[in-house]
Amino acid sequence: MTRKLKKADKMYITALGQRVKRIILQERRYSSLDAFSLEYHDEIAKGTLYDLCDGKRDLKLSTLLGLCRALDITLDELTKDL
Repeated sequence: MTRKLKKADKMYITALGQRVKRIILQERRYSSLDAFSLEYHDEIAKGTLYDLCDGKRDLKLSTLLGLCRALDITLDELTKDL
């Protein structure tokens, strides 16, 4: 059974997704999320990546760590100032 997220948690997840999308598309200069997911499919599934960027997925820690490996940043860097 999935629990409903609190408003503050939903806002955090949305902000995290926006940050991930910005890092991939602007800082890493991938042409699309698909291009990134093709290269790093071993670290994060395409559907999971899209759900995160849309603020629709509360990720497990292991998934966040895989995403950080793909982005070559630490979890602290990913979540700083959110």
